[in-house]
Amino acid sequence: MKRQWYQAVKNKIAQRCVRSRAGMTLTEMLAAVLILAMSAVAVAGGVAAVKNAYRKTTEKAEAQQVLATTVELITDVLSEAQQVRSGGDCGPEFFSGETGDWMRLSVMPYQAAGGAQASNGAQVSNEDQISNEDRAGICKEYLSDGTKVPLLSDGAMGGLFCTSFDVDQYRYADSCFILEDINVYYKRDVANADCEPAAHLDKLVVRAVNLEGQDE
Repeated sequence: MKRQWYQAVKNKIAQRCVRSRAGMTLTEMLAAVLILAMSAVAVAGGVAAVKNAYRKTTEKAEAQQVLATTVELITDVLSEAQQVRSGGDCGPEFFSGETGDWMRLSVMPYQAAGGAQASNGAQVSNEDQISNEDRAGICKEYLSDGTKVPLLSDGAMGGLFCTSFDVDQYRYADSCFILEDINVYYKRDVANADCEPAAHLDKLVVRAVNLEGQDE
């Protein structure tokens, strides 16, 4: 009889110990899962922040490179001008010794494909939109037929950027061509009214070595 009583007490104690150990194990497991989940969220957030910072830094460097290349190309074109004349409101026109053509620098405004509108509000055809994708930015405009050739091709800019300058401030004085507000924009931002340039140069002065003493 005593043996049965002792065995019953022993079994109850054993069951309590098992439940206690099981409860601790479950609690520890839940705590571990919670910690892991919180760690994963923190790590994921950190990785996202790092990726975002890296992307912004890379994009800034790319835009600065496009600006530097654009400035170099503008300098090459204008410094070799053989003659210059007034282009009225469109700025100075110059004769290129390289191509044997009269031309000027101009800007083809970027128009995003898909529902884009021309400056007069008219809908732009898909064909024009595709064509504009390749021609947008600072261009050499041939005066003989109005053809505009981008200084820096869309492919050279990875299809990401478009360039511009203040055409109203484009001028010639004292054997120098002067351009202001040369900007590089990300195409994805151009539609925003408050779009800020990804890279900017206040002013560029290019001396044309062949035009010393020549006025418009």
